[in-house]
Amino acid sequence: MSAPEGYQRIHRLIAEQADPRVDARTLTRLAWYVTGLIGARHGSPAQVAKALFRLGLTGATAPRLERRIRRTENDPEVTAAYCLHPLARRFLVLGRPTALRLILDLTWQEDRLVLASLNVGYRGRALPLVWTLWPANQPLEGDGFWERIAGLLAQAAPLLPKGVPVTRLADRTFGTPVFTDLVAAHGWHWIVRVQDQTRYRDRLGRGRAGSGALSRRAQEVARAGLQKARLAGSQVVHRGERHAHPLCLASDLPPAWWPVAGYRQRFPVEAPFRDLQRYGGCWEQGQVRQLAHVERLWVGMALGMWVALMSGTWRAGQYLAQPPTGKRRTRPGEAKHSLFQLGLEALGGGLHADSPPPHLWRLTDWEAPNGSAHISAHHAQACLRMP
Repeated sequence: MSAPEGYQRIHRLIAEQADPRVDARTLTRLAWYVTGLIGARHGSPAQVAKALFRLGLTGATAPRLERRIRRTENDPEVTAAYCLHPLARRFLVLGRPTALRLILDLTWQEDRLVLASLNVGYRGRALPLVWTLWPANQPLEGDGFWERIAGLLAQAAPLLPKGVPVTRLADRTFGTPVFTDLVAAHGWHWIVRVQDQTRYRDRLGRGRAGSGALSRRAQEVARAGLQKARLAGSQVVHRGERHAHPLCLASDLPPAWWPVAGYRQRFPVEAPFRDLQRYGGCWEQGQVRQLAHVERLWVGMALGMWVALMSGTWRAGQYLAQPPTGKRRTRPGEAKHSLFQLGLEALGGGLHADSPPPHLWRLTDWEAPNGSAHISAHHAQACLRMP
């Protein structure tokens, strides 16, 4: 497949799912940006333009391509609501997940901007759904912090398939009744990490601290009822053999091991930030500084993440369809990469490799482990079956 063919597939995917109100020229520039982002593995418009020039998609020079890409920064039609949300809504439905985990976290662009992002967990990665940005190290103007978080939850709710259970995962930043009330208002489950000195009342009305439920054993799951005026649930405290401090979780789920196992699904939120900051977007090293411009380029980066993961899912499916020999004693080469990296390789640095045909863009097997573990297990099981 040639580079122009790869670009056309990406352009078709974005154009078919985008809001009809988006202008064709906007879609073309956005598809250029996503294609160049994948080719350059960098989100800077200058680096994207250089990648597009190397790919030979047009006869324009790199400086001219950069000027075209930068028009995206001022294009009012480049919004998540127009360009990303229709695609996310469609492929969440097509994937037929039996349950969804939403992961909320904060990240920074050095000391300039704060990004609050709500992501859906998928096979060891996380797909951006909605986000909001504001200047760092200065008082917030307009809506307060919790109003902004409430806005994110409200934006995400219509994107999720109806009837699919949703669990919200968050770290200690959001371990307050204010946040859990916002989540519960949508009918979602929640698991949040809290500080070990967090106070609660048990079923008998006795005040306790989070870590007070720990026994002397190196690993224990302690259970206690949470009874407050507006919050009822369970608290689980876990200390592993190698943990310096206990892991204290609050949840509306029954007290059991599940909240601990479920909270572990929060860690994939670090993956998209690492992907976008280092391996795929180099967000912190980008040249864009204005908040409105960053907001629009994040639409392109989020689309690039969805495209790469769908491509990586397709590539992993190809590997899993191949019968293992049962003789392998080491991890196969394709299992040494994440779905995101498999997707980048499938699309190719120069977009000369294979990529999914248009009818095979999918996010499948939502309950499967991450791509590396899935492919490794595929070969390991065959090895164990050998006589």
